[in-house]
Amino acid sequence: MPHGILRLLIVPAFAAALAASATAQTTASQIDAGHSYASLWMGRQSETNPMVNVGVAQVGGTVRLGTPDPVASALEFCLVPGGAGAELLAPDGTLRSNVVARLMRYSALTFRSTGARVRQDGRLEFSGELTLTHVTREEIPIAWNSANNGYSYTDPETSRITRNVTFVLATPRAEAMGHYLETHSDLLATATIDAGQFPELPGAVLDSFWPTVAEDQECEPVNAWINTRDYGGWVCNGKAITITPSLQPTPTVGVDYSGLRKYNAPVHGPVTILLRLKLAPSAPPLPSK
Repeated sequence: MPHGILRLLIVPAFAAALAASATAQTTASQIDAGHSYASLWMGRQSETNPMVNVGVAQVGGTVRLGTPDPVASALEFCLVPGGAGAELLAPDGTLRSNVVARLMRYSALTFRSTGARVRQDGRLEFSGELTLTHVTREEIPIAWNSANNGYSYTDPETSRITRNVTFVLATPRAEAMGHYLETHSDLLATATIDAGQFPELPGAVLDSFWPTVAEDQECEPVNAWINTRDYGGWVCNGKAITITPSLQPTPTVGVDYSGLRKYNAPVHGPVTILLRLKLAPSAPPLPSK
């Protein structure tokens, strides 16, 4: 075979092998929604305006960590109230469309990265779009009788707003990512979002009910046995992940329960989202997007 033809065959084959290797190294992995959660904080760490943990949430989605090229990484997740994951999260961790949780007032946050870069401190940064979905219902007092419990509810009202935000992967660092993933499946990421950057976010966070997140949870509606019109949320069994410290009043079960209306603590300042993600070890890899 002439050398020229042999060279033409080798070069495309070598390029195809490199492309296949790069694809294998950037395959998306499922986020284990049963063992991943987010902590929502407000304020700045100072004597006059301390940070307050206002809620926790369940997290599902996918992450693609590029090794050896971190810039090829991508992050996509959905953050929903504790106990509502079975209703709101699709199997791939995205937010289901046309589905509303059994809560009076709640928020869901979805993030999809559009780019990644390595910062000077060696941490991987994801830039992308954060979408806030805020759902509210209102109570309508009605005359009590044996057929109802004295309350009815308006149809849910849903608002959606999208802003550009940035999440930073705190663990692992970009240069150690390949070695870290060989023995670890836990990721830590964070974003601090100022009110000027996302003015609708602080109010929605404070106006939402954030039930306890339970790992390995089994959930059922608390009022399913009373009246399907009662939006009493869910009761879940499992390892509880609560806010620190726990400042929320214990929710009551019955006709007066409608979810936490407002977080009444005097909190101001930016919203910080702290993600504690665990990659699903047994889930089959998802194709790269």
